[in-house]
Amino acid sequence: MKHAASLFFTLLTISMCFSNAHAADKAVLASGAGYKKMVSELCADYQQKTGKKPELIYGNMARVTSQAKVSGKVDLIIGAKWFLDRSGIKFKRMEPLGKGRLVAACIQGKEFKDSSTLESDEISRIALPDPKRAIYGRAAFNYLKNKGLDKKLKDKLVIVATVPQVSSYVISKEVDLGFINLTHALNIQDKIGSYTEIKLEDYPPIEIVVGIINETQEARNLLEYISSTTAQDIIKKHGL
Repeated sequence: MKHAASLFFTLLTISMCFSNAHAADKAVLASGAGYKKMVSELCADYQQKTGKKPELIYGNMARVTSQAKVSGKVDLIIGAKWFLDRSGIKFKRMEPLGKGRLVAACIQGKEFKDSSTLESDEISRIALPDPKRAIYGRAAFNYLKNKGLDKKLKDKLVIVATVPQVSSYVISKEVDLGFINLTHALNIQDKIGSYTEIKLEDYPPIEIVVGIINETQEARNLLEYISSTTAQDIIKKHGL
């Protein structure tokens, strides 16, 4: 009963947020939680320039896309094109934001130099997001496969659900190394030992896009801002 009541109030709160946003002619922008810092900076700059404050929603991509489908009120979603293409959402169009970049994040005292590092005795546990559900898990697994390490390292691999979970394992030193995205690595760089970018040619390209669902005037205005030089500089600063 408590769970049902909690779910009802959560849905009611979400519904009220959407209603308020559209009543105030605000764009509703959803994003994966890993891009929260970037999206917050973009929207703060947009608000300073226009006086308009978009309604923001963050979460794991499965939850974000599910919420968008159920509510019908989300105007724009930022995420990996690979995931959005499989979400079942009918996007009016998608505009590119940048390329997602895979990195190897290490605990203090460890350093990733190349794929041979993964086979060394220095590295005993390696975390990566679920390759079936997470785009950076898919990229990491493809990298290992391309290097002929997917089977060799199977006893070292720790598969978790999401990039933030991989990060928490690295931060808490439950693993020696974890595969995450550059944007998230920049967010936690003061809590880990080091991170190293994996060469782009070693895994399938990761296109990060903004998908347009409801092309309202305010959504178009926000999209126009995202295409500006100022916004692109912010996006690049955050690792895309």
